[in-house]
Amino acid sequence: MLSRVANNLFWMDRYMERSYGLLNLIKANYNASLDSAATSSWQGIINSYLGSDEVNINYDESISIIDFIIFDTNNNNTLINMITNARENARSVQEHISREIWLSINKYFLDISNDDFYKSFRKKDPIEFINGLIQYHHIYYSVADVTQERGNAYCFMNLGKYLERILQSIDFLNVKVNSLKKADNDLMESYFWKNLLVSIGGYQLYVKTYKSIFNIDNIIEMISINEFFPRSIKFSVNKLNTHIYRLEKFNKPESNNLNFLTGKLKNDLKYTNIESINKKGIKKFVDEIQLQLNEISNEINRVYFYQNNL
Repeated sequence: MLSRVANNLFWMDRYMERSYGLLNLIKANYNASLDSAATSSWQGIINSYLGSDEVNINYDESISIIDFIIFDTNNNNTLINMITNARENARSVQEHISREIWLSINKYFLDISNDDFYKSFRKKDPIEFINGLIQYHHIYYSVADVTQERGNAYCFMNLGKYLERILQSIDFLNVKVNSLKKADNDLMESYFWKNLLVSIGGYQLYVKTYKSIFNIDNIIEMISINEFFPRSIKFSVNKLNTHIYRLEKFNKPESNNLNFLTGKLKNDLKYTNIESINKKGIKKFVDEIQLQLNEISNEINRVYFYQNNL
């Protein structure tokens, strides 16, 4: 497998994971804006996902903001462009992925780039429309799970997915939880926490696990070190470690530090609890994980993506 192929597989899943996270964030934020009539939080999404604070849109009109985030073709990080990029990655590696994966991404791309599909957005309730887009991702994840052979391609796809998922959880902890913790402790019992948890798919698990009102420490614990929450940092690091170990067995690359780096991060999280996080401080905690993740990402690039062959 050429390094170019591995890189395309990696980015195909990373784009799909990033766009899935964006859709859930849009949905949760729209619901929050209906509850509170506040629209200022859209600015944070624009800055975080689209990498720009110089967007010519009316932040008092949620529908126009959603339109921009999903359909604007001039920004590389809008949903339509991420799906276009994922489709291009999939097209170039069709011989390495299952036919069902290719069909699911291609249909997503054809539908979202269709003029009639865009017109339907303006006629539908935004939540209904976003739920429809989320279903494309559920189909993609399902067919990838049941049809893709568990070889090199599957492992590189999962490297992209779990690296992106960890980054999203770090952003959640570093930006949203930390800023709210400093701003106003009364928010612990507000609807806002529910919408934040919904945006990462953690609301139901939180209620089942903690059976309490919203508490910042519980939320931090669940997102960072709950090994049963599929979007927690700990869960994703464990998966990352598994797929790096499998790639090592499949390809037997020259001497590298990947197993050491991911194993170290895995063990660090294994012996971390909410008390040690609070003692260290949430910012220092996520900064240290980010630093280790950067090392892992650089080593993945060096070992697998910058070589001529695997």
